[in-house]
Amino acid sequence: MIKIYKKYGYPILLVINALLLYVYLFKAKVIPLGWDTQFHLNRIEELYRSIQTGHIFSSTGTYTFSSIGLAINRFYPYLFLYLFAILRFIFNPIIAYNLGCFILTLASLFISYFSVRSLTKSNKTAFLFSIIYNNSGYLLLQISMRGDIAEYIALILLPLIFVGYKKLFSSSYQWLWLPLEMILVCYTHILSVVLFTFFLLCLFVLEYNKITLLVIKRLLISIGITAVFCLPLLVTMLRARSRTSVIIPIVPDVLINEALSPSNLLLNSLNNASPNNLLDVNLGLVVTIVSVFGILVFKSKNQNLINLECLGIFFVVLSTNIFPWFVFQNTPLNVIQFPWRFLGLATLCFSLVFAKLCSTKTNWIISMVWLITCMISFTYMHQYIYNSQSVQKIDNISLYRKIATNAVYTDYMPSGALNGMNKSKVFRSRLNIHKHVANVNGKNIQLSEKNIVPKYNSIQYRFNGLKKGKVNKIILPVLNYGENHSVSGIKVKPSANGETVITFVPKRSTQVIDIYVK
Repeated sequence: MIKIYKKYGYPILLVINALLLYVYLFKAKVIPLGWDTQFHLNRIEELYRSIQTGHIFSSTGTYTFSSIGLAINRFYPYLFLYLFAILRFIFNPIIAYNLGCFILTLASLFISYFSVRSLTKSNKTAFLFSIIYNNSGYLLLQISMRGDIAEYIALILLPLIFVGYKKLFSSSYQWLWLPLEMILVCYTHILSVVLFTFFLLCLFVLEYNKITLLVIKRLLISIGITAVFCLPLLVTMLRARSRTSVIIPIVPDVLINEALSPSNLLLNSLNNASPNNLLDVNLGLVVTIVSVFGILVFKSKNQNLINLECLGIFFVVLSTNIFPWFVFQNTPLNVIQFPWRFLGLATLCFSLVFAKLCSTKTNWIISMVWLITCMISFTYMHQYIYNSQSVQKIDNISLYRKIATNAVYTDYMPSGALNGMNKSKVFRSRLNIHKHVANVNGKNIQLSEKNIVPKYNSIQYRFNGLKKGKVNKIILPVLNYGENHSVSGIKVKPSANGETVITFVPKRSTQVIDIYVK
C-alpha cells in the first residue's frame, strides 16, 4: 500500500483536485455564461455542425454568430475545439461542454506536473507547482467568469514552453518542446503567442550570460519550425484580409483604463473574488500568498529562482496602472487589449518559485498545501456557480441551441460594416444584419427563420413578392469578404457596408437564392 501511494499518490491527488473543481458544475447540469462563453460556444457549434455535414474544417459563420457569414474561425484558430465538437456527438451539449472543460483541466494538472518533473527531477516540486498553478485565480477565471477556452489552453501549454526554453541550454533534445508548443499555442490563441514571446525575451535578457552559439542555433531552428508549421494559418488570415479590410477586435477603452488598480488587485486577490467586471481580475488568494512567500528566495543564492520572482513582480506591475500604458497606446503593444493578461505569466513564475522552495518539506506539509489549495478553489467554483446572480445559466437544450447560434459580434466584420458608428459602443449591439433585415428593391424586410436555411459555407434565402421579369436588387444580411457568389444569372457584389448585394431577373415572384460564402 505504501509503495502504491509513493508511486501513484500525487497523480491520484491531481485527479481528485480536478473532480473537486467540477463536481458542482456536473451536479448543477448548467453552463454558466461567462464573458466569452457564448463566443466559444458559437465557435464549437459551427465546427460541430460542419463535421455533422461531412466536412473536416469549420464553416464560415453560416450556422452560428447569427448566421451572417462572420468569418471568425478564419481569424481565430480552432484546433482544440475539435475536442468539444466530438463530445457533442456523444453527449448532450451541456454535458459535452462541461466534460470538455474537465478534460482540459485534468490535462493541465498532469501537463504541469510532468513538465516540471522533467525539468527538476523532483515529484514534490512538480506536484506543488501543478496544484498552485492550476488552482490560481487567473487560470480558474478562464474556466469560470471569463469563459475563455482558448487562452486557458494556451496557459495549459505555458509550462511546456518554459521547459523547452530551459532545455535550450542543455544537451537534451527536449528543447524541441519549445517550437512544438509554440505551434500549438499559435493554433489556439494568437495573442498568447505575443505574450509568451515577450516572456521568453525577458528570460533571455536575464540569462544573457548563458547564451552560446548552440543556444542561438537551437533558437533559430525553433523559430523556423514554428514559422513553417504556422504558415497555413497565417496564409489563411492574410488571404482573408487581402480581399477586404476587417475590424480588429475592439476594446471598449484605452490600455491605461483597462489596467488594474493596485489596491483593487490586492483586495480582490486576498478575497479570492470571482470578478464581476474586467477591472476585478486578480491573482487569487493562493498565488498571492505564494508570491509573498517567494520573497524568501532573495536570501538564497539561486539566481534562477531570483530571476523568476523578479519577473513575477514585474508582470504584476505590468498588469496595473502603475505602468505608463498611455505611452504605448498607439504602438503594436496595444494588441494585448488588457494589461491584466500578464497575470498568467506572473502566476507561472510565482508557482515555480514556491514549488522549488518548498520541495524539501515533508509529505505531510505538502499534503496540507494540497488540501488548503483545493478547499479554496472548491469554494471559489461553488460561489461562482451558485452565488453569482449576474451570470446567466444554460440549463436546457433549447436554450443552448439559441445561445450557441445567435451570438452578436462585430469583430472581424468587413471594416465598412460600422461606417459612421462608434465602434466601442456598438461592438456588441444587434445591427440590422444580425436581425436579418434585407433590403428588397429599396424596402427593408426582416426575414423570418423559415426563410433562412444555413448550410456549409452557404446560406439559402427564400423571397416572395419579387418583380417577375424585371431586374430586382436585394441587399442580403450576409457579410461579403469579396468572394461571395451564387448561381448563374445572379450577380453578386459587396455593398459599401460589407453586406452582399445581388441583382437578378426572376421568372417567378417567389425564388430561392443560394449565396456561397468564401
